[in-house]
Amino acid sequence: MKKINSIIANLNEEALNDFIKQNDSKIKATTKVHKVISDTSWIDMIESSIPYLDNIIRNPRRFIVQEENIVPIEKTKVVTEESIRHLAQNTNLIQDVEEDGTVIPLKLLNVYREETVDLYENRFIKSLVDNLYGFVNDKLKGEVEDSRVDVVNNVTYNINQNNLNVSLKIESKNSELIKESNSEHTLEERIEHIKEVIAAFRSSQFIKGLAASQPVRSPIRKTNVILKEPNFIKALELWEYLESNAIKPITEVTDEELDRSQELKNDYDFAFYIQNEALKLNKDANYDKVLLPDKMNLNLYLENLIKDSGLSEKDLKKQINAEIKNIYTKRKREENNVKKEFNLLIKEYERKKNKALLMLK
Repeated sequence: MKKINSIIANLNEEALNDFIKQNDSKIKATTKVHKVISDTSWIDMIESSIPYLDNIIRNPRRFIVQEENIVPIEKTKVVTEESIRHLAQNTNLIQDVEEDGTVIPLKLLNVYREETVDLYENRFIKSLVDNLYGFVNDKLKGEVEDSRVDVVNNVTYNINQNNLNVSLKIESKNSELIKESNSEHTLEERIEHIKEVIAAFRSSQFIKGLAASQPVRSPIRKTNVILKEPNFIKALELWEYLESNAIKPITEVTDEELDRSQELKNDYDFAFYIQNEALKLNKDANYDKVLLPDKMNLNLYLENLIKDSGLSEKDLKKQINAEIKNIYTKRKREENNVKKEFNLLIKEYERKKNKALLMLK
């Protein structure tokens, strides 16, 4: 990699431009983008509403139902202040007054008081929980999945120029989730939590106590409690959201294919120009090792070698062949290293391209 970085740092721009203008490279580059956009806004809305509904269900509004009946004295169970006051106002219900002033009534007013939660506001909450249960079940009839973008890049590149012959095919795949919520929990965990909370609401004493009550339907009566109490304000907001989002699709899937051939041609030409320059460096280095520093004639070099070595023809050939084999083996290894470094360069380039593409989508 140091060698490639050195070539780039000392780049001959004129030679590069000539290479790009004169080469006959062919490239086909496509990017396929598969988007899955799930409408999970309903999950956020329900999660944000749960604490408010929980406050109402745990602390329901109550009022006292009072029933008044005039009954015979023998059936009277409790004598209250209201009973005495009513008797004083209705003397025709007095049977007799004894000498000591004791009043003996014929009939008395009986007052029955009973606490109830059967208020309009509470029936509104009960109907909201029922609607919420149905809404979630309808949403879960379809598959709810995380939003994501899948990107597949395909590149076919060919170049045949002078001594450079390259045929390359690359396919890279990348998938990235689109995080639409700050929640640390998975989509499945969030949905399961919502289902558990709704089940707990429906089995609460408050909701069960309103089982026989009249359901509430739109338009909602805007009482002072519903308009001004924070918990009920959020409940009304949720009611309106459920009604307006019940029929929206859960998931939208789109596919797009981009032709990036023109965009990437110069990039790939540049990359292979760098590779070609790296191969030239290795080639020159190997020649320097085979020839003497003053570039003597090969025959003269061999003649001097034979004189100085004192080796037999057989041993000399054996030694020369071994050295030639070592040189070519080393050259092959260096070429492979260059190709490896180049492939790493290409992969890093593709990775950065894919990342930039995802950020733009």
